Amino acid sequence: MVLSYSKSPIEVESKLARQIWISLWVLFAISTFVSKSGITLFGTVLVIWSAFKIDWKKTVQYNPWFPALLALFPAAILVSLISLGGTEAAINVIRGFAWPLYVMPFSLLFADKKAFKAFVWALGVGLLVSCVNAGILFVTEANMTFNADTRVTSFWDISRWGYFLSCSAVVLFGLIGHKPTWDKATRLEKISMAFLLALSLVFLVLANTRGPFLAAIVGIGLLGISNKRSLKMLGGFVLFTVLSLLVVPGTLDRFQSSFSAKKENGVITSQNASNAGRLHMWQVNVQLAKEQPFFGTGFETAEKPLRAFIEKQGEEFREKYIDHEFSFKDQHNAYLHTFVQLGVFYFLFIWSLVGALMFLTVRAFFKGDDILVKIAFALILNQLFVFIFYSSVSSYEALWFYPMLLVMSASVMQDRYAAKKIAK
Repeated sequence: MVLSYSKSPIEVESKLARQIWISLWVLFAISTFVSKSGITLFGTVLVIWSAFKIDWKKTVQYNPWFPALLALFPAAILVSLISLGGTEAAINVIRGFAWPLYVMPFSLLFADKKAFKAFVWALGVGLLVSCVNAGILFVTEANMTFNADTRVTSFWDISRWGYFLSCSAVVLFGLIGHKPTWDKATRLEKISMAFLLALSLVFLVLANTRGPFLAAIVGIGLLGISNKRSLKMLGGFVLFTVLSLLVVPGTLDRFQSSFSAKKENGVITSQNASNAGRLHMWQVNVQLAKEQPFFGTGFETAEKPLRAFIEKQGEEFREKYIDHEFSFKDQHNAYLHTFVQLGVFYFLFIWSLVGALMFLTVRAFFKGDDILVKIAFALILNQLFVFIFYSSVSSYEALWFYPMLLVMSASVMQDRYAAKKIAK
């Protein structure tokens, strides 16, 4: 599968440049699990380098989706400039929402077998190190006691740690369940994949994050029905999930509370405090969005207009919706987040793009045998589920979102070119 073209073939690059390129990917991969600063530093270098390394003419000709994905970044800057937040919001986009640009380095990585293999192994090392750290924290801070209130984290905050574990579980399940990939793997690779999958699932349970855990069920469930081998593995995963929810007292109730809601005094709320806070935030932000529907409040500048809006509604409104779980900075929903902060035009742009790629890749997922496409599709579905609970589309979690969209777009174009050849 062709995702982009490089200006100079790998064979003619200098040994030093090749070594630096691969080393950057290794450091970036490890940082994914252990260091926010590492992602920022190494990711920035990779983005800048790839901008000069890509043959833009060939890449755009082959895959028109490529510039569309890249355009999500300048489009966010533009609407933020016009929004309430103005220049401040535009600067915030440059500082914190450059994730669409990652399609550039990843498009080159997927075409570079040596760098990609090093990257995958480094991801495994990063995951292992972070799980070991989580294990140490489970022993030292939780005293090896797990109940419905226990939440074991690692280098990241609990929601992001849960998210990365969820993605890891989906990817590893997909690799192990894909017979051609499994048959080609060495003994060490097979042991490593199985061990890391077990670690990911165990620590996902210990993280006790409802959204990522449920998203893992969605992603793994989808991969499970994609072929016979995965379907057999799915039975084991279902058993693991059931035992995880039933063995620990209170855990099942906690996960069921994700969907608990009731109407009380004209307000949609929940008995669960976290759920109630999220539901209240959604309702208030929907009303705020109606006042600034076209270009939004501006990226990461929603707090001031939100406070002003709430103040304008009066005391009764504040008593209904505002509690200690209410956040003025975060909508806790990626879809609402893009609508409130970037407006309806950007909302339609990004989610129409995602929806179109999902729709066009369905056939490749179920009929094709490209494991990268299958994993990309399952990961996107996994993330779309997480986005219901978190504003992850513009945060570090988005690191895997845009590159997976790129994989899907390349699959769409590959099918189109194949159809043209058949027609001829």
